[in-house]
Amino acid sequence: MNDFKTIQDPSPISHKRALLILATYFIGYIFVIPIILYTIDGFFPGFYPNATVDVAFHTIMTLVFLKLASKLLQESNKHMNPKALVVPILAAPFMIYGSAIINIAMTTISGQTEPVNQSIIIELFNANRLPIMVQVLVFAPIVEEIIFRGIFYRHLKKAGRYLVPLIFSTLLFATLHSLSAIMMQQWTDLWYIPVYAFMALVLAYTYEKSQNLYSSIFLHFINNAISILAMLYALK
Repeated sequence: MNDFKTIQDPSPISHKRALLILATYFIGYIFVIPIILYTIDGFFPGFYPNATVDVAFHTIMTLVFLKLASKLLQESNKHMNPKALVVPILAAPFMIYGSAIINIAMTTISGQTEPVNQSIIIELFNANRLPIMVQVLVFAPIVEEIIFRGIFYRHLKKAGRYLVPLIFSTLLFATLHSLSAIMMQQWTDLWYIPVYAFMALVLAYTYEKSQNLYSSIFLHFINNAISILAMLYALK
């Protein structure tokens, strides 16, 4: 497991900034701002959900997280070299084929055709493509990597002590991607947690080997872009 010991320096962001980033995501993005948007819709019907508002919302939130995590990204700039590009490109086939194999196994065991999270994305994509493309190709790769690899893994990790942050960030990432199913009490969807956990491990490995958060962002983007291409192909 020495592959997860490459990054030795302490996180460049303070504990207060890390807490602010987490609060902005788990309280602001997930709960408070959607409540505000739906409240406005109560006074102005049709305001939300709305494609234009949704794109603006996720674009603004992406910029907010880039600003909040600027020191973390500045650190990655120091490791902007060919390895930062090569590592995610080499990791991409492993993550895509590996997650596909696990997904097939979990589908066979659970009897479901696909995870609830994926079903919701496909349904929303069929209704309106642009908001989902912004969320999946821009917001998710940047913000989720800042949250799960940059904060829960990188910030909690101490030199040589990577196991707890790795397990914690992996399980949280996987659970969050099954949150819709949990809220709908579709417990069989929990079989798909290993799929997301595997992806999280590969993303963390990519971050470690490159010492560059942009590398895991790029890998995350590649994975999501392939999903979008698959949905576009299915619509033909």
